[in-house]
Amino acid sequence: MFKTLTFLLLLISITGCQSLTRPADYNAPLVGLRCMWIAGQKPFERDNLRYIERYAGYGNATCKAMLGKLYQEGGYGVDQDFGQAHALFVEAAQLDPAVNVLLGQMAERGEGEPVDYVKAREFYRLSGKNAVLQLGLLMEEGKGGPQDLPGALALYLDAVERCRDDAWEAMNRLRRAGQPLNESQARRYQQLWMKGFVSLQTRRLAVGEVFEAVNASGAAKTVTLAYRFKSDSGLPQVTMVKGSGDANVDQWIMKAAARITMGDSAPLTDSSGEMEIKSPLVFPPQDTPRTSHLNWICGRKPCA
Repeated sequence: MFKTLTFLLLLISITGCQSLTRPADYNAPLVGLRCMWIAGQKPFERDNLRYIERYAGYGNATCKAMLGKLYQEGGYGVDQDFGQAHALFVEAAQLDPAVNVLLGQMAERGEGEPVDYVKAREFYRLSGKNAVLQLGLLMEEGKGGPQDLPGALALYLDAVERCRDDAWEAMNRLRRAGQPLNESQARRYQQLWMKGFVSLQTRRLAVGEVFEAVNASGAAKTVTLAYRFKSDSGLPQVTMVKGSGDANVDQWIMKAAARITMGDSAPLTDSSGEMEIKSPLVFPPQDTPRTSHLNWICGRKPCA
């Protein structure tokens, strides 16, 4: 009996009392989302702080990070304490490496200790894609290590999830400033750009006026649009190379197509400095409500 009691006391001392009593859902995504939602919520409610503290104590990484943010900023029931914030971020990062971005920001700003760009770079690397923009900017500016524009561009491009997201915009800023893409990067750029263009075309052409004009005709309408892009612009010249035979439908399609622009994201072109995309499209009549017609334009694949 004595040996059993001794073992239990040892177990408690190692794991902590809270870990033996924490709820089964302590690490559920919704718990972390709630901590994010209520952290710093105005007006301040002490019950919100208690909730964050409780689940941070249970070992929820997001709640630990949010509690650290409260100490980092001060207010909302706690005094500003960079040391406590740093300790909480370290604990949270051990559970979720993405939290290292918060340690990197503290090192970059010099919060609680002198500015240390070398440390900031290392924390950002440990954070992974979560801190690509921060790490890339230090590489661009040569802080915490040598200036590395090709490395920053590669870092941004590898992190792009879709054309014109934040990583894309950072990469494209360097590209437009003269930083070249290698062959494999150019292929990835063009693939992402084309996917973004097709998605944008679908959204811009799926408008009520086109929908109503096609329905009024009572039959599917087929058109072919041509987009001519220049190497320095994401705004194309649009022409209709094959109409549907219905002037009203064609008019509304062209009005919608005139709103298509890729902004500062121009496609890669050949030596002519131009690129043309010919897009055959099918617009079938629809019986579904107007809010449900985003997928009824058929471009590179047939309609279901």
